[in-house]
Amino acid sequence: MVWKKILRYTITVVAAIIVLLILFIAFSLAPVNRTPAQEQPFYQEMMQRLASLDSFSIPEPAHNFSIGFAKVNLTPSSPVALAGYGNRRGKRYTSVHDSIYVRAIVVDNGVQKVAIVSADLIIIPPAVTERLDKKLNAIGFSLNNTYLGATHTHNSIGNWGEGAARFIYGAYDDAIVEFISDRIVACIEQASHAMKRGVLRSGMIPVPQATGNRMIDGGPEDSLLRVVEFHRSDSSKLLLMSYTAHATCLYSRDLELSRDYPGKLVDTLEAKGYTFAMFMAGAVGSHRCTPPQYGWDCVDWMAEEISNTFLSQRGQLRSVTDSSLAMIRVPLLLSDPQIKIAPDWKVRSWLFRSALGEYPVSLTGLRIGNILMLGTPCDFSGEFNPALDSLVSKNGFQTMVTSFNGGYIGYVTPLNRYDVDHSETQFMNWYARGTGEYMEESLEKIILTLEK
Repeated sequence: MVWKKILRYTITVVAAIIVLLILFIAFSLAPVNRTPAQEQPFYQEMMQRLASLDSFSIPEPAHNFSIGFAKVNLTPSSPVALAGYGNRRGKRYTSVHDSIYVRAIVVDNGVQKVAIVSADLIIIPPAVTERLDKKLNAIGFSLNNTYLGATHTHNSIGNWGEGAARFIYGAYDDAIVEFISDRIVACIEQASHAMKRGVLRSGMIPVPQATGNRMIDGGPEDSLLRVVEFHRSDSSKLLLMSYTAHATCLYSRDLELSRDYPGKLVDTLEAKGYTFAMFMAGAVGSHRCTPPQYGWDCVDWMAEEISNTFLSQRGQLRSVTDSSLAMIRVPLLLSDPQIKIAPDWKVRSWLFRSALGEYPVSLTGLRIGNILMLGTPCDFSGEFNPALDSLVSKNGFQTMVTSFNGGYIGYVTPLNRYDVDHSETQFMNWYARGTGEYMEESLEKIILTLEK
């Protein structure tokens, strides 16, 4: 009799688990929606929003550029969680290999002023952007004239993500969000108080040996180091760089705080004659660094290859004779999110939002003379860069596409990669098929507005 009761109890428990599992699957999973972004309702609304930019005008400058710069230490006073690799599960850094910073360049032409900011973080956290929206006004800036970016080092601080991100990057700590946002504000303020008249040079220098397509062996890649050089009247010389190779020299087992290769790169160039150097992650989606070996040797190799190639060819940089200055920030509309757990199955949108939260995202465009900087809220694929370059080169402009402009929507890759068996196109591709082409089209409309 006893064994019959045990058997009935076991069957009941198993049946209950099966029922709960079926209910969970029914309410949390659904087939992937394969309707392209361009055929969904938000697309037309976004196109109308972009069409309204036709009335946007770029005012005549009052004088040539004035330029300021600053860097502020972003290293916490005690160890916090590292952000960059999920399998660290929020482990804290064990030591400081090299300190992390916020860097800013402020540009003014007498009519407009803009701050360009890069932080040694994996992204600019959305919670930080939300905080900046309230703090920047106190120093005469706003999100509408602050161009945000990150170096994308995978060995920087976490504790800024809510929901499911807490299990990857450490539990949310409001003090960390406040700390990061305060340091960004302080850096912009310092830069804006040290302005000097100056001139600019810009260019794009191929560094093909240091980056490659990480989704498709031998696939398309953008190997251009995009550069803006600032020469101020006090003889200081500044450098702003962007490159597509992911800052992933270090392994997940490396628990030291570090800027990865972008940090070593700016240090190297400052040691070789520049007063100040700043790096922003470019269109790093689909792209990786290509060292002989990874780890700390990779950090050194990437910095040397990029710096040596640049220094040997910087004579190719051309003077920027136009002192136009303007910035556009356009809220970006998106489909319902759909994290794919299998090629044809996704997590339902409500569960995604519950797990990761939801913040507003935008596209940003900044014109400095004939330089067009385009900010995206994602790991934007470098495979889109050639088409954007071709569009602007017709009118003598140069693009610099950067990722992580204050929001985050995962990886944005080309439509023909949507079903490739890779983390970028499966688990980290969060929105509708064709989102990449939709964003490319949106950036093209921003370009046409800023070229006027």
